[in-house]
Amino acid sequence: MENIVDKAELAIKSIRKPNKKNHDKLVIELKTNQIRKILTAVNILKNKVDIYKIAKPQAKKLDEELQMEIEFLRVSISYQAGREKLVREFVEKADLLNMVKDINGDIKAFEKFCKYVEALVAFHKFYGGQDK
Repeated sequence: MENIVDKAELAIKSIRKPNKKNHDKLVIELKTNQIRKILTAVNILKNKVDIYKIAKPQAKKLDEELQMEIEFLRVSISYQAGREKLVREFVEKADLLNMVKDINGDIKAFEKFCKYVEALVAFHKFYGGQDK
């Protein structure tokens, strides 16, 4: 089983670049606000999935509507990546598009993806990602 925490840490470490003033120091140029729309979209879907789980506690798969919304997340992420080079690098290194594709309606896979995104944000902050 893949360790999503290690994967998230490696993804964030891979986007660090040498500081322009001090080449010995690595920095993350990607700002939190540059990935905010992705984070917001994931959190909105997480809330919808949580409500679905309450209504159908035995379900292992999401209904077609939620599956479509999760699939549309790929479009939203692609749009953000296409707007900004740093976001594109982040999306590619974090393998976000493939991870969304791999959810395939599975509730556990979606929950794992949400935890992965949370870990990415945490490591972004830990390794010096700036808010602004």
